[in-house]
Amino acid sequence: MSKKILFGLSTILVVIGGIAAMSAYEAHVINVTAHIENALKVLPLSGELVFGTVFPQEYLEKRIWITTSQSFCEGDQRRVLAIDYKIVQKPKPIWPIPEVCEFYGLPEVTIEDMRAYCHDYSEDLDCCYPSLCPYLSKDPIDDDPEPYDDHGVAAFHDPNDPSSISTGTIHKDNDLSDEWIIDLDVPCFEGYCAQDWTYYGWELPYELESETFGCDLWVEVTDIY
Repeated sequence: MSKKILFGLSTILVVIGGIAAMSAYEAHVINVTAHIENALKVLPLSGELVFGTVFPQEYLEKRIWITTSQSFCEGDQRRVLAIDYKIVQKPKPIWPIPEVCEFYGLPEVTIEDMRAYCHDYSEDLDCCYPSLCPYLSKDPIDDDPEPYDDHGVAAFHDPNDPSSISTGTIHKDNDLSDEWIIDLDVPCFEGYCAQDWTYYGWELPYELESETFGCDLWVEVTDIY
């Protein structure tokens, strides 16, 4: 019986080896290519909105424009017509990493690692800017036809609340660009607010006076169709 089992195994090995040897005599090449490009373009192209030095209870505005890339808008591209996107806020790390930050000297640490760290340890002002995100609104100048309305968020909101994410849609036939107002409604410091202050609970600790605040806005594509 043992001899028959050994013979059967050797036969299987020979057959498998024969198939492998035969398959090497013929090959077919399928050439696969794809041109990959961003669907959206965000203006200003510098990627910066700088408010400079501001003062408590000031109101200031900047504007951004979101439109399609040239490739997406080309006439022969009828396979896809619309882009859904969202504007997400993220904590702003001090980057490049300063020497006083505990991550200094670790080249494998990325800016995304730092954003995650600043989300969890926002009080670490050696590594992270105090957050400007709650005080920024994203308001669309909404002249879009139905059903392409964009949805904004007012200032003084919780950036971690999913409802604080602004959304919009670009459509190449009748809504090629969206204009957004990014306004800064400057908060006041505890104990130093004017009598007309109405955003109770949003006052800043006085020890943050003269600090530079920051926030990163991300325009992310959520669907293309």
